[in-house]
Amino acid sequence: MMKYFLVSSLILLCTGCATTSVVNRNTSLSPVNSRLWTNELRDNENINRYQVSIQVKDNHITGLCMLKKSDEGWRGTLINEFGIKAFDFIITPKKCKLLNTIAMMNKWYIRNTIAGDLHFLFEIDNPDISFQSKTTRFEQDGILLIDMQQKKSIIRTPDNSLILTNLKRKIVYTLNVI
Repeated sequence: MMKYFLVSSLILLCTGCATTSVVNRNTSLSPVNSRLWTNELRDNENINRYQVSIQVKDNHITGLCMLKKSDEGWRGTLINEFGIKAFDFIITPKKCKLLNTIAMMNKWYIRNTIAGDLHFLFEIDNPDISFQSKTTRFEQDGILLIDMQQKKSIIRTPDNSLILTNLKRKIVYTLNVI
């Protein structure tokens, strides 16, 4: 089971990277106002479950992310396949805060990078966010690409997989709805 999960994650990652280069090279694309988060991807009432993969250079973390809307924003947790919690997080319109991080990730620069990436991912459709003016959205053949000034990009594939790439730190997050 674990082999198939790893292989499917790698195939999805390679497909996402190939998709990015095709979309970026096409100069006939025009900006769109499509939302990233559709009803199939995120439910505001129930718990949302995602299969997650985080790739950083030679390190690879896979697991489950559970997310629920609360009064203050989105609350979530990331758990690996063995049931060990990597971290909890709270995302408000102003910021994201990581809580209860595991020892290997409990460094300020790691926490800040992941928190910034999660905030970008989960608040990308909020029109009041300051980075909204820095993003450009393109759509082609059911693929939505959101680019933030060559620093971060998000791809939503036709099968509703999300691939967030932090281009500065070379981190790739992949989310699949369960």
